[in-house]
Amino acid sequence: MNFLNIEDEMKFFQKMYVLRKDIENFLFDEGYMNIEPSIFEGYDDFIGVNSRIDKKSTVKLLDNNSEILILTPDITTGIVNKFMPRWEMSSLLKIFYYGKTYKHNGVGIKENREMGVEIIGEKNHFTDENILNTSARIIAKYSSNYLFEIGNSKFLKGIMQSCSFKKEDYENILDILYLKNRQELKDYLSKLPYREPMSTLLNIFDLEGTFDEITEELKGLYMNDLMKQGLDELKKIDNYMKNITDKITYDLSMVSELSYYDGTIFRGYIEGSNKAIIKGGRYDSFTEQYGYKIPAMGFTVELDELIKVLYKEEQ
Repeated sequence: MNFLNIEDEMKFFQKMYVLRKDIENFLFDEGYMNIEPSIFEGYDDFIGVNSRIDKKSTVKLLDNNSEILILTPDITTGIVNKFMPRWEMSSLLKIFYYGKTYKHNGVGIKENREMGVEIIGEKNHFTDENILNTSARIIAKYSSNYLFEIGNSKFLKGIMQSCSFKKEDYENILDILYLKNRQELKDYLSKLPYREPMSTLLNIFDLEGTFDEITEELKGLYMNDLMKQGLDELKKIDNYMKNITDKITYDLSMVSELSYYDGTIFRGYIEGSNKAIIKGGRYDSFTEQYGYKIPAMGFTVELDELIKVLYKEEQ
């Protein structure tokens, strides 16, 4: 944010400090442990698991050995790279952190403040519910007018695998879905050899609403086992979330900029902003590169966007 005078800027940063401490205290009381994440990542290691990140947006540095480092665009990647090489099967991490991420935005380096929450190694099958419950309680602290959008990457992955797209087409279609461009999706698919699963892909932007509305829209459309698995996982979440809040909608076209999510993905919005205040999902498969697939899920609270809304409301 830009400020006309020093006094307004100091008030803003005091509000940011109070907001950060409020969330930290809440998470500490909920049994989460605090860590301090690194701001540096190896360029090759990061891009290897986040292929959809725009490489030009990364902020690159050279270390003393001429190795390319980046100022991290995503803190979860660093946390997994930090703990997984030393992981023991009995380990359980319930952690939170305050950190900054960095990206080139075309005119300079954008610094983004966030609070993050991760549960890694929880074996009781309630990780989705615990993470969603925690994120809902946080967002409800700051606005009664909020909405959660929840999807499942397995549903979309099931369609894409059945279509047997080339890697370039696969990535291009994900980019189109990320931008929510219905006409561009239709035009792009029309140039590719038709396969039965594309009937569902062509209608994927209609697969949004309540869980019952989505299942009604799916009648007569192509479904495979992986798609059904994703839908079953959403049904379980829907049964749980009905007891927490009615401010949810489901979106089977949801795509994250990050490549490692595998299963539940979600975003939280509040009135006064069209950007996600909360972003998260499950990333079990990300841990598998270290030899074992560990249950893992987390989310971030976008502090800069949240404080903008709260700051405006007080003006």
